[in-house]
Amino acid sequence: MTDYAAILAERFPVRKTKAQKQAFREWLTEELKALGCEPREETNGHLRARSILVGDPEHSAVLFVCHYDTPPRWILPDLWFPRNLLLWSLVQLLHMLLLLLPALAVYLSLWRLTGGNAQIGLWGLVLTYLGMLALNQFGPANRTNRGEDADVAAMLDLLASLPEEDRAKAAWLFADQGCRGGNGARAWGKANPLAAYTRLTVAFARLGGGDHLLAAGTRLAAKCTGWGALAGALSATDGLKTTVTGARFCTVRGDRRAFRCGVSLTGCKYSRLADFWANGGRTPADSAADMETVGAVCEALKRFLGQLTLYQNGKKKRTARREG
Repeated sequence: MTDYAAILAERFPVRKTKAQKQAFREWLTEELKALGCEPREETNGHLRARSILVGDPEHSAVLFVCHYDTPPRWILPDLWFPRNLLLWSLVQLLHMLLLLLPALAVYLSLWRLTGGNAQIGLWGLVLTYLGMLALNQFGPANRTNRGEDADVAAMLDLLASLPEEDRAKAAWLFADQGCRGGNGARAWGKANPLAAYTRLTVAFARLGGGDHLLAAGTRLAAKCTGWGALAGALSATDGLKTTVTGARFCTVRGDRRAFRCGVSLTGCKYSRLADFWANGGRTPADSAADMETVGAVCEALKRFLGQLTLYQNGKKKRTARREG
């Protein structure tokens, strides 16, 4: 089987500029055609997010989503605690303090240079803080980012290994601008409300982040017909430590927030003190992905798709039995 993660790391290590993303989309389109798919590019939203779609989202049983763009490299530590609100809040506070320190240094320097002019010092503080914040959010790409590579590779691996009848049960969205707060997925969802608001949607959110899988679904996702089959397939996979939880008290990143029936799949590490935690993918520490976890998730999703049936003539046929 093609090692898509290695291809992405070698040929498309950064997908941030317009030219870099265009080159990747051209390769992705040709690769999908070689797999027997019929991809199409869609442009949505004021920021003109360009996404690649495979399948019919309005008549599929499930929608799979990942984003392909590369996040910026943060100048701050990027630790993420999805279910530990206290630690997550402390990290946000630490970010604010680390950004404020150089701004305070500029304030004190200007105050001394201007003979105690606090107004000029205050302007320097504000501009420095905003500049540091902009650099953190929109700075150079994180060239060591392998998290998004693993998500894209997982989608391609699934498409390559599924039989045609199972592949057709789902729609597959490679979204743009995921690192802008999921703007690409949101814009696509607004243009396709039936799929975005009614279909069970599985969003890959850094599958290779650790050896534990956290599957966080919304309340509407738990009411979807395929939810029980999805949770069962993920929980019953050998070598995959899975926790299925609700998204209400879970600070989940990624494209799941753009879909009302969304389920995010995130690879995490686990400790008794911190609960689930992961590197957010915006620092040099994100230099490798846990491909064993990614492979186990793909195997679980293959079994899940094998239990589903298509939507036909606008009516939902009987699918996997609901659980719970």
